[in-house]
Amino acid sequence: PICFPVTITMALESIAERLLALKAIAGDTNTQKRISQAAAFSVIAEYKNRIFVYGLDKDLQPIGQYSFSSFYINPNSPQLFGVSSAAIKPAGKYGDTKFKNGKPHKTKYLADGYSELRNLTGRQNSFVDLNFSGSLFNSVKVIEEDNVSKVAYTVASEADKMVWNEIRFGKDISTVSDNEQQVGAEAAQLEFLAILEEFDQ
Repeated sequence: PICFPVTITMALESIAERLLALKAIAGDTNTQKRISQAAAFSVIAEYKNRIFVYGLDKDLQPIGQYSFSSFYINPNSPQLFGVSSAAIKPAGKYGDTKFKNGKPHKTKYLADGYSELRNLTGRQNSFVDLNFSGSLFNSVKVIEEDNVSKVAYTVASEADKMVWNEIRFGKDISTVSDNEQQVGAEAAQLEFLAILEEFDQ
């Protein structure tokens, strides 16, 4: 049989060509865009679950407990927009629906405070999950800037609400956790490998 030995020079040239091809692929705008999107969408899923499902801060510790301090609330309060408030009917501290002068109550007394409010609106109240009307949850989206995908709070008032909650509970909640960063890095790596396979590299 006739053999054609591969010289060291040929092998080095092949490696060099491959490296140039990889560099071109890695530097391609579409590649960077796809990798960034894959990372961002993986991160946002973990991020939302951590905060709005499990109620954990950046260090994976419980955000806190809901208040049991009593207060009055109007069933038509903007605070209740987007939630079912059928169970919140005007009533005084002792359950009376009218004042002594016969005028009806316009607010409801909640003896167990915000914890009771969440229970009446069908929300869990055993731990803080920052998910009441869903507005804060829905404001967290993947956005794209200059072909770079990012996880961001897209409504200014909701971003302010998150800041207020961090101050209120004394916790860093909005920062991406180490685990979420790792998830994003792994997703980016898998996407890059998928792109290389498409180019048969």
